[in-house]
Amino acid sequence: MKKSNTLRCCSSASSVRALAAVFTFIFAGCVFAAESPATTSPVDINIVTKKATPETRSLFAFLKTNRQKAIMFGHQHETTQGLTIKKTDGTESDTFNAVGDFAAVYGWDSLSIVAPKPEGDVVPQIKKAYANGGIITISAHLNNPKTESEKGPWPTGTAWDKRPAVKESLPGGAYNKVLNNYLDQIADWAKNLKDDKGVLIPVVFRLFHENTGEWFWWGNEQCTPAEYQQLYRYSVEYLRDKKGVTNFLYAYSPNEFWNPKESDYLERYPGDDWVDVMGFDTYGFLDSKTDAWFKTVVDNSAMIVRMAEARGKIPVISEIGVQAPDIGAGKIDNHWYRKLIGGLKADKDARRIAFLLTWRNSPDGDGNGRPHYWVPYKSDENIKNGTLEDFRAFYNDDLTAFNRDISNVYNIKTVIKK
Repeated sequence: MKKSNTLRCCSSASSVRALAAVFTFIFAGCVFAAESPATTSPVDINIVTKKATPETRSLFAFLKTNRQKAIMFGHQHETTQGLTIKKTDGTESDTFNAVGDFAAVYGWDSLSIVAPKPEGDVVPQIKKAYANGGIITISAHLNNPKTESEKGPWPTGTAWDKRPAVKESLPGGAYNKVLNNYLDQIADWAKNLKDDKGVLIPVVFRLFHENTGEWFWWGNEQCTPAEYQQLYRYSVEYLRDKKGVTNFLYAYSPNEFWNPKESDYLERYPGDDWVDVMGFDTYGFLDSKTDAWFKTVVDNSAMIVRMAEARGKIPVISEIGVQAPDIGAGKIDNHWYRKLIGGLKADKDARRIAFLLTWRNSPDGDGNGRPHYWVPYKSDENIKNGTLEDFRAFYNDDLTAFNRDISNVYNIKTVIKK
């Protein structure tokens, strides 16, 4: 997707473009409607929720068709956390301050949905992102149902409490009611997530991610493949059928695989009837293995694209970045983003990934005095070390898409395959 020079460069005229972008943000609904009328020929889709809202169906159709043109950029806590923002009300972001545009995909988590909501309520910010034409994705760091009531140091009771709980959280298990309570809260939240006109806002909902690792209670050392599949299917069925959620697309996202094989990806895959979006999470260190990791990213992306296309699903890189310890230690690679998009772009399959999402820009980091950030924010330090220039080059690449590059996300006509 070729960017216009007016919109996609970061020169001395950046302040003018930033002002224009603010007006674009405020009047987004009018701009998108004027520039991209709805597609007249319905798009065939096959999704988990047959009774999905028209906007949710349109989102799937958009993800299906737009990925042939561009890879959308996503960022966790895009407008609610950052190192250069003064307000967290959904109107500012480190991404915008760096390049003059917001991310196309806005990520948040169930930690803003399920009590006690440690990441705070983000519904107002989600509504602004949706009004801006953005795409919403929610990950789910659900507390351990077996231990969530226990008192103790972190990670006691959290998603990172690795004590096995999957089998006991399924129907008939001692902690099934606890899991159901989580799902009830998510369902109630989803069914009340509406724009100012009362229209339900679509969400790409990412259940039980990174399940091929061992750091969550649903990990590969905590349950069998069959138990994981039961957990995922049960949760989707509960939300869709029992609670009547109609604005979710369901994503499956294990870790990346070194020397990826389809059989490895499918070992814990819940099945085509339960998944709309096929992704993977991947983080690499800045060391001698960096180049090998970039190759792994491309290889996994290419495999996911082929698998998703064969199944009528949407392929994504659901999380990507540098490992947190390296970021916390202040390590940098001022060509990281260019290497990433260059590798994806060079592969005929990998370049058809729908979007990639980086993690949050966190001022608090790990409490070691250094912030964690995955989007190089605008600062003297990042200008000097070249990381801001690198991110701007990524932004200006003709294969990347940010918020102003996407339109007609929610008004595409669709036909659901029987």
